[in-house]
Amino acid sequence: MSVELSLRESNRAIEEFDRHEDRTDGVRVVRSLVDGLNMLRSVTFRRVHQDVQVEYGMDSMLIPVSLEKSERQTKTEIELFQIAEATKAAKDNEYVAFDDDWFAEWLTRLRLGDEAGSEANQNRLASYFAQSTSERRLAFSDVLAEVFPESRRAPLVMFRLLPRAVRIVVSLAFGDHLTATELRSRQILHLPAIEDCQDCDGLVLDNGERCDRCGNPLWNYQWLTSSD
Repeated sequence: MSVELSLRESNRAIEEFDRHEDRTDGVRVVRSLVDGLNMLRSVTFRRVHQDVQVEYGMDSMLIPVSLEKSERQTKTEIELFQIAEATKAAKDNEYVAFDDDWFAEWLTRLRLGDEAGSEANQNRLASYFAQSTSERRLAFSDVLAEVFPESRRAPLVMFRLLPRAVRIVVSLAFGDHLTATELRSRQILHLPAIEDCQDCDGLVLDNGERCDRCGNPLWNYQWLTSSD
């Protein structure tokens, strides 16, 4: 699972970013990325666990023997998917130099810390990087169902919204609000009810922020099933 970086580790990541990308705004970019991806990891787990239990109750057939261990594994899988999707977003939008694999390796260290180099994690990332967006999304939902069976009961539209939610985080971190807004418009095509929230109006929120009413940047069960 992603780790809380020490001040020294955080500063090292910022310095490496600025040096490799020849930039001076690493503090803002890194903090925004971390805040946004932390929030998405948290709400994604909530959608496949707490939200499911509120809707269906506790099913002993689906509850893992060790919830703590399963939560760690699930959040690691969420992180791996986010790393792959975020790397693809940075490449597609030319936010960073892509003459090497630096960004993927840097982001993996930033999100997974000492676990970044594990064989299992590296194999998962290699598989994701070789897949298309839709293939990656389907593979992620299958993996999540294996490590956390409750996720099978989460609305399928959530898995369609999540990749673009990750890409919105990346766009905001790099100051590209236009692309973030365009990505939100595409999410609305999958879930028109996004715009119905009276608190946030379905607008893109700053990285790390969340709407208490609808769950934006990843909507709660009530919103995810509003078109059923």
